[in-house]
Amino acid sequence: NSVIDFHQYRLHEQFEQRPELLLKNASGELVQIPIGNSTALYNVFDFSQEAARQLWAADCINAQKSGYIDGCFADRAGEENFVHNKLTPEKAEAYASGHDKVLQDVQRALGDNVLVANNDLIPGVSATMIEAFRSNEESIQRLQEAVSQKKLVEVHAGYFDSCKNITDTLAAFLIGAGEYSYYGCSAAWSVNADWLIWHPEYDKPLGKPLGPAAKEGAVYTRRFASGTTAAFDTSTNKGAIKWATD
Repeated sequence: NSVIDFHQYRLHEQFEQRPELLLKNASGELVQIPIGNSTALYNVFDFSQEAARQLWAADCINAQKSGYIDGCFADRAGEENFVHNKLTPEKAEAYASGHDKVLQDVQRALGDNVLVANNDLIPGVSATMIEAFRSNEESIQRLQEAVSQKKLVEVHAGYFDSCKNITDTLAAFLIGAGEYSYYGCSAAWSVNADWLIWHPEYDKPLGKPLGPAAKEGAVYTRRFASGTTAAFDTSTNKGAIKWATD
């Protein structure tokens, strides 16, 4: 996580030994934030400080050097607003700048390997995840923007749409997808049964897109080399996929 100092990680032990590297507000109190509906509060890494950036970055960089992994995922990459924690404007700006910088530093260290910045498009960072991707035009446009920036994109559908029938979100994905775009559906961020389902659509023929999606009125359409066609109606947020084998 690129914001929260979760207690279960070894990195937490390292920051416990360097408490001066945790984010504090204008009164010198620790900035602490909750997770979901939990009442537990967690500290935040102070990325305005170079030493904090180096300590956090080393966790991913050293893991990649092990040879067992080839990239990292940075959750909450776009979260930089701690207005309720009473940061000074100068501190808030320094934190936001440092948050982007630590991810850029990690990407440089990883070289051609992947750093996924969750819910953010950061210059110099190779990939992003669109968490809570929905069957609507906003999600399509977010995907198209990420693709236009040549990002590898992970699309996480299922927060608001059913994973039992993935037609609507998968059609929206196909309208905006690029060469390095990937789709998955799960109702939550934890590993659960949804992630383990291999939907029959995944084995359908697709092929390269014959071009970007076209929009006529409220409806996007896109055709693929296999003969498959995807359509998405933004007035109803409903999708349709005519597979080449149907």
